[in-house]
Amino acid sequence: MGSCLLWTFLASFQLLAQTNKIDSIRARLKTEGRTTTRVDLLHELGMTMRDTGEFSTIRSLTEEARTLAIELNYPKGLAISLMFEGDRLHSEKRYPEALAAFKESIALLDAIHEPQGEGSPLLFIRTVYNDMGAQEQRLLFYQEALERYERTGPRLNVGSCHHGIGGYYLISHQFALAVEHYLKAREIFREFEPEFVNNETLVMGWAYQEWGNADRAEPLLREALEGFQREHNKVQTATALMSLGEIELVRGDTLKALAYYRSTLPPNGPNDTNHKAITWSHIIPAYIWTDRPDSARMLLDSLNVLGRISPLPLTSTNGNCEVDYCNYLYGRTVGDAVTADRYLERALEQALAFSALPLVLKYRKELAQRYRLSGAQEKAAEQALAYISMSDSLQAVSNQGAVAAYEGTVKERESALEIQRQQASIRQQRIVLFSAAGGLLLLVALAVSVHRGKKRSDALLLNILPAEVASELKSKGEAEAVQIDQVTVLFTDFSGFTAMSELVTPKQLVKDLHECFSAFDVICEKYGIEKIKTIGDAYMAAGGLPTPNTTHATDVIKAAFEMRDFIAEGKARKIAAGLPFFEIRIGIHTGPVVAGIVGVKKFQYDIWGDTVNTASRMESSGEVGQVNISEATYALVKEVRINEAGVASTHRVDRNKDAVVASRTTNNEQRTTRPAFTFTPRGKVQAKGKGEMEMYFVERT
Repeated sequence: MGSCLLWTFLASFQLLAQTNKIDSIRARLKTEGRTTTRVDLLHELGMTMRDTGEFSTIRSLTEEARTLAIELNYPKGLAISLMFEGDRLHSEKRYPEALAAFKESIALLDAIHEPQGEGSPLLFIRTVYNDMGAQEQRLLFYQEALERYERTGPRLNVGSCHHGIGGYYLISHQFALAVEHYLKAREIFREFEPEFVNNETLVMGWAYQEWGNADRAEPLLREALEGFQREHNKVQTATALMSLGEIELVRGDTLKALAYYRSTLPPNGPNDTNHKAITWSHIIPAYIWTDRPDSARMLLDSLNVLGRISPLPLTSTNGNCEVDYCNYLYGRTVGDAVTADRYLERALEQALAFSALPLVLKYRKELAQRYRLSGAQEKAAEQALAYISMSDSLQAVSNQGAVAAYEGTVKERESALEIQRQQASIRQQRIVLFSAAGGLLLLVALAVSVHRGKKRSDALLLNILPAEVASELKSKGEAEAVQIDQVTVLFTDFSGFTAMSELVTPKQLVKDLHECFSAFDVICEKYGIEKIKTIGDAYMAAGGLPTPNTTHATDVIKAAFEMRDFIAEGKARKIAAGLPFFEIRIGIHTGPVVAGIVGVKKFQYDIWGDTVNTASRMESSGEVGQVNISEATYALVKEVRINEAGVASTHRVDRNKDAVVASRTTNNEQRTTRPAFTFTPRGKVQAKGKGEMEMYFVERT
């Protein structure tokens, strides 16, 4: 395959609509023996089928290819199999395992000195770091790899590392360094992988655009656009057009921006859900700013429906999809301040979780103004200070000027001084803006005492992190990820949520969801289990962490009963009032996890591992109104007994003691206690992606 090791697979991905290609590959496989060519064909077929949704088939193809590659001692084939495996684990949010698979794939390719450009694990791995919020780890990985490849080659790998590093600097607002690395990557790709040159030109345009230099960004974006149009690459063409639209929006030409946005929709643009959502989330604000609220409302309804059907990531390689921000803008326009502010707060929460720094700055600034107008001066001061602190910090590192010397070698030196003038102007505008419109915020901020500020920051930290982790973070400045051998994970999901969302107003729907999740938070606190996060209408919690204990399985099951009862009571009230209602499924599984903090700008305590995935499958394989547990959890709680006061105990016979004494103790316990739970064995139940698993419904005695 030469310098384009995996490019053939990416090309196959672009031809997914051609079902005859699938038939052709299958026909070749029928006659191909156990050869390395068969391994390559199996991978090509798996890539070609990625949009069919037949994931179990794709996985079996990859496993066959991997087995054969091992048998034939074919390291390149094994490496590509591991890349597929990493991609699957990444999609399941099993990030540490995905990283391990990608790194093993890269090591195999390095051992045979195989170049890695577009469509390779060396580039794919950055998306795992991004989704983990582990930007510093991403930088360290690519810096170490860059040093290695500069000594040993291949040269193409050097370009891939520059691209990975450039992305880190773009996200962290170090624009000079971002442009420097993208320029180096583009020069290398121009020589070894010309198909990727247009993409480097595009991301350089983004860097200048974020830097505030639209005049420098526009020609780069147009150059990239022309290249994508020549290649008939609809997805990237649409991405470039969206960026040009954003430039016009900043310049104040909303109508021209709208024209760019609309040109990216079918029939000219790609017809996939994510692209539609990204485009609509740009058009909606434009409608609002051109005083067309009815048009905005119609498109917003469609956007919200898309979001309910499938998750819409706030930020991706194809652009930002600001669903909550669009809902905020519309709520503000129609005068629904409470709903508008709730959406804006949620938008900030998501931006922090993604470490999407430009969006964090935008939302913090907007929230500061909203809080000030509503009279919530302490909240306003908090957001204003956070905005100014982050903006100043990012501004400082972005002015390192490293780009100037390097751009001289590619005839771009003349823009360096202009860039610095632009930055000085932007900084001055920010100072003027806050002097004129935000002076009150600064006065309020100065009025808040240091003691109260410390108490508030401590309270906020404890609100998002377990106490032990928060303490470690404050004392050390960091908190290490740890493996905990036995944790019980709970997932809940609402049945009827989609149907209910069509029958009530968004405001009422969010109110009901908030009421349920607030009750769940109280229940978790009661039983000493840790809320991990909410995902849409799903709720995730875990017992036995961060400090391991022996009662986690019992605690989580008891919490599950109370959550179920709370929803059942709410259902009864809703039925009596003739209103739509929620029902709930709950799944529980016990096993090992890795627990730690993700994010570099906003901390989030999270857990990873197959245990999390299995717990989710317990929920999806359960039934409404039931608590469905795995065999592993069942094994821990089947012998748990409670006394008349309801206190749990688990009798254990010490094998080193006299058998008569053990028998007497057990018999005495049997007379004074009773089983804590009853179980309904379900036998082996098919769980998506896990095969058949033993499951049990559990109830109180």
